[in-house]
Amino acid sequence: MYNNSLSINNNLSIYEEGSTMTNEEFLLFRNLIYNECGMYFKENKKVFIENRIKKRIKTKNIKSIYQYYKHISDMNRDKEELLRFLDDLTINETSFFRNKPQFDLFREKVMPEIIDKKIKEGSRSIKIWSAGCSTGEEVYTIAIEGLEAIEKHGCARSLNLEIIGSDISLSVLKVAKEGVYPKKKLEGIDGYYLRKYFCADGDFYIVSMDIKQYTIFDFHNLKFENGLKDVDIIFCRNVMIYFDLAEQQRVIDKFHGYLRPEGYLFVGHAETLQGLNDNFRFIYHNKGTAYKRK
Repeated sequence: MYNNSLSINNNLSIYEEGSTMTNEEFLLFRNLIYNECGMYFKENKKVFIENRIKKRIKTKNIKSIYQYYKHISDMNRDKEELLRFLDDLTINETSFFRNKPQFDLFREKVMPEIIDKKIKEGSRSIKIWSAGCSTGEEVYTIAIEGLEAIEKHGCARSLNLEIIGSDISLSVLKVAKEGVYPKKKLEGIDGYYLRKYFCADGDFYIVSMDIKQYTIFDFHNLKFENGLKDVDIIFCRNVMIYFDLAEQQRVIDKFHGYLRPEGYLFVGHAETLQGLNDNFRFIYHNKGTAYKRK
């Protein structure tokens, strides 16, 4: 864990608006961010962090960068403002059917395997977690492909999907829960899926209750426990890129504990478990990749 107890020059607390963030202040914020949510920012992100801080300072009418740090870090800190600040640091880039080969793997191989296992065990529920779900496109894509796989297997009435979408950003969770997206967001999606799982409304598509009923969205910080267990599949794509090696390893170890034996973990195409955890087996199928818990 990074140490927040840095020696601070007395000049830090008497800045005028428009001042540049000092290296000492950057380290204070970097350590605070890391300790609160695990995101680690290198020195080349100093301007990015500074711009986000100044944006929040204006909304709170706080006159200095250091005063803002004290405002969100002291024992009697403004917890809501801390969440808003962390929210501003996340880049919520997502789309429906993002990295299609992975969803092909999910629909064609992973889901049939899980379905067969559930039927054999006499279980009725398939639990899937989308960690870092952003504005919900991934969750609804999982629901669509999951339902298609169950329907193809001929067991729609005997199995139930439970898909939990979580994120550290309250603003993106609000969008995800509403399930209303500009039509541009769904360009290129198969018309069959659009007709079956969405309702057109002017320039927007609204997610149908046929898939919304299987989803739950909630706030969760990967730094902490969330009580999940016996999860069949975890999607955590393009989230670990924000973490340093130690935090990546901690998160993967946690995922291993959440997953059922032989459960699946999907990570981003630029992410790997190599060197992080040996208790997963790499899976490759028609350009789609995943990891299977041993």
